Amino acid sequence: MGQDLMELADSAKQLYDTGKYRDALEVYETIADSQVKDSELFYNMGNCYTRLGELGEAKVYFERALVFDPTNADASYNLDWINLRITDALIEPRQELTEWLSIVLRGIAESNTWALISWSVLLVAAILLLLNRFTKTRISWRINLSISMLGMLLLAAGFISAPKNTKAIVTAASSYGYSEPTPQSTRVVLLSEGSPGKVIKKEGAWTYIELGDGRFAWFASDQWMRVLPEYKID
Repeated sequence: MGQDLMELADSAKQLYDTGKYRDALEVYETIADSQVKDSELFYNMGNCYTRLGELGEAKVYFERALVFDPTNADASYNLDWINLRITDALIEPRQELTEWLSIVLRGIAESNTWALISWSVLLVAAILLLLNRFTKTRISWRINLSISMLGMLLLAAGFISAPKNTKAIVTAASSYGYSEPTPQSTRVVLLSEGSPGKVIKKEGAWTYIELGDGRFAWFASDQWMRVLPEYKID
């Protein structure tokens, strides 16, 4: 974060420490609006929502903190604390293989680090190829091929490690699920705050969600919050 954002973060912490949680949250939201993707920022926002008793939003931000840093132990602990208090919430939706791999790889290194390493390895392969072509140096093609393949694998790891999360969480006190994207259709389920689901698609002000127990329903989008809003659904 830049100097200005660091100063905002310091002022938000001071507000939080003096019990002004709503004011602190507004400052943190200003930082987040600057497209800052920082696990500690989202962790702090989750703490603000927890203090305000808004557990659905708190769960969203603790999960978001873990998306950007799967090793954030404080966020993981607080998320467990929240889940223990959301007793009516449904089971978690199934996790896709790509999401699991993304978490594993980000636990090893950030996406930018994977990309930097991969391009460095590919650059080495290109240099060896040029040396072989324009100098008297002779390097086995097997070595060059192996280095190139390693670079491509690392590049793929960087692509896979980019945050992927299709989960959304109920932030309203309750949310009805309907058979069609209209309140005139049949109600099929009622969920409480903190219940999770997997976003399948959107249609206007409605979101089609897969629940952890295998059911599907349409919900009003303004009653839910995406863990990772930037991740698009095809």
